[in-house]
Amino acid sequence: MSSEIKADKWSPASGTSATIGDSGDTYTVPSGATLTASAATVNLPTSIITGVAEKTTLVDADKFLISDSAASGAFKHVQKSNLPSGAWNLVYSDDVSGMGSGTNAYTDSNMFSSTYNFYRIYILDWEPQSDGVNLEIQFKLGGVTRTADYKWNVTRETSNSGGESTNYSNGDDVIRAWYGCGNASGESMSGWFEYTNPTGDTGNWYTTSSMYSGINTSGYAIGGIGAGTNQNSTGPMTGFTIIANTGGLGNYKLRAYGLKQS
Repeated sequence: MSSEIKADKWSPASGTSATIGDSGDTYTVPSGATLTASAATVNLPTSIITGVAEKTTLVDADKFLISDSAASGAFKHVQKSNLPSGAWNLVYSDDVSGMGSGTNAYTDSNMFSSTYNFYRIYILDWEPQSDGVNLEIQFKLGGVTRTADYKWNVTRETSNSGGESTNYSNGDDVIRAWYGCGNASGESMSGWFEYTNPTGDTGNWYTTSSMYSGINTSGYAIGGIGAGTNQNSTGPMTGFTIIANTGGLGNYKLRAYGLKQS
């Protein structure tokens, strides 16, 4: 039995097809060798895609194989970060059920970057653990949570007569974004708050605006709008903290989006 076959061409002994080896055999093309099939037809099994692990969340560094029509079909790769996308990009997502007596829902040190100069944070289907709860916000500036010098106002209205009220402060340790939110059966609140230029230079005033709506136990529609600010004296905004002023945050969904600058 020969351990090596040397020939300029290998052809089937009869007909136009042949088999190399048996099921389970492995054939290796050594490093540095080239296997050329540029003008041939190569039939690959569908399991070459379906048989490998699925990735459900893409990151910017992920790459896709393409045939470049502008280069005579040459193979190239495209990075996910270079693919076209919508103006709004999801930068964070979280679903929480039954968050207990702790008040902080989310504190992040790496959400904001110079990639986006406008962010919108959605809180969906919020069901706090207590009644009459306020949703409050703190900024994280220069890596440190800011606990003073917030200025804010928020208005709350209901669909019944005389259902308007306003809260405000010119010096607080939080921004009150929503207030008077309940936890009875059928009560829940959804809304958003947003940040403009969170990674700006030291000395900027960081602002947030908010809007929320829901239904109370009497069946009235509830809605509100608000605004808040804090002067950055310690560095760029790197994140935020969401707080329930009493009890626990309970159930909520959080979605954070960045708006592309161009």
